[in-house]
Amino acid sequence: MKQKKYIIKRISAGFVTGIFSGLIICLYRFFMSLCDNTLNHKIIPSLHNGSFLYPAAWGAGLLLLSRFVYWSICLEPKAEGGGITHSIEEAQGVTDARWWSVLLVKLTSAPLCILAGFSLGKTGSAVEIGTMSGKGIYRYLQSFGCHHQPRLSSTEYYCTGAGAGLSALFCAPVSGLMFTLEKFPRHKTVSVLTIAVGSLSAFLVGHLFFGTSPILDTIIPMQQYYYYPALALLGILSGVAGKYYAFSLKRYAKMLSKYNKRINGLLWSILFLLAGVVCYFFPAITGSGNNMLALLKTPATSYTTLLLLLFGKYLFSMISSGSGLPGGTIFPLLTVGACIGQLYGLALCSLFPGTGFSPACFLLGGMSGFFTTALGAPLTGVFLMCEFTCCYGNLLPLCTVCFFSHLTAKLINHKTLA
Repeated sequence: MKQKKYIIKRISAGFVTGIFSGLIICLYRFFMSLCDNTLNHKIIPSLHNGSFLYPAAWGAGLLLLSRFVYWSICLEPKAEGGGITHSIEEAQGVTDARWWSVLLVKLTSAPLCILAGFSLGKTGSAVEIGTMSGKGIYRYLQSFGCHHQPRLSSTEYYCTGAGAGLSALFCAPVSGLMFTLEKFPRHKTVSVLTIAVGSLSAFLVGHLFFGTSPILDTIIPMQQYYYYPALALLGILSGVAGKYYAFSLKRYAKMLSKYNKRINGLLWSILFLLAGVVCYFFPAITGSGNNMLALLKTPATSYTTLLLLLFGKYLFSMISSGSGLPGGTIFPLLTVGACIGQLYGLALCSLFPGTGFSPACFLLGGMSGFFTTALGAPLTGVFLMCEFTCCYGNLLPLCTVCFFSHLTAKLINHKTLA
């Protein structure tokens, strides 16, 4: 009888947390898309219309945005950065943030950083928003005395919210579940059932508002076995590249942490103006990376263009993420991996012209391998790419890339971003 009560309560907790997290994430996703579209279709075109007034006005606007974001982070420091590390610490009981305050700052400041043109994504913030949503549900039930026996732990709500956040953002329920199991603390009080129900509920909410159209439309041919040695080598290259990306990002963040808050506020103003300069001269590397992914899939993209995109996105993503700005780190990271994969695929096509290698296949492998190394989550790297393409036919090739990428990271004693 007690076991039945536990199962019913866990299903109920997962469902409620998933629905609430899914609704908050849909609101967040709407704000992020609105700011991203405004930047790409209105602001950047207006900067090139020949008048000096538009760039000057945009520079002044960027300074105002930098002040707003800086003051928001000063009021709620736990909303700083991508949010995955904060979410894990929250689940471990290391920190105790004000859930409503973090939600408010993330929902407002993260989209404004995208509007400014920074190379930031949605994912890290979505995980933290989901975690804080789970915490809000737990605190609400606690305040109204709804925690009757059998009682579920706060960690279970936090982990369920984190998985639901990723699930609702990309309509990727399996990835949400896998990410939580790989990165969040496992405890005997945390049930996979609760997390799975939460991820599925959040997926249904995301599907209701945004549908499930594939982010990428690439399929890696499983039947062509000569792809697998090439994919294994790509995994090794992604492992090395991801290691140095994470190392550079951590060193840059550590360097900036030495400055006091006053200097840091001035630094953010400079960074916002720098983002404006990048928007004017290099618009392809701004934002989360959707524009750059579209450019990478263009067959006419040359080696020189790809190398410039790789270097620019790598550097600008490191500056944006390492500065502590509220925004995700994962999608820009995926874009860097995609660029590595595309370059690798083009090199193979040049070296072995008669084999029929498709660079687009290696683009997908580069994304999953780079993600695996940087975050130390190989299963999430595999399933996220499968759900991005809405095709589980890519499962075995992606497993090959992620296995060698993860193995390489372990052999070189790599420390992940989260």
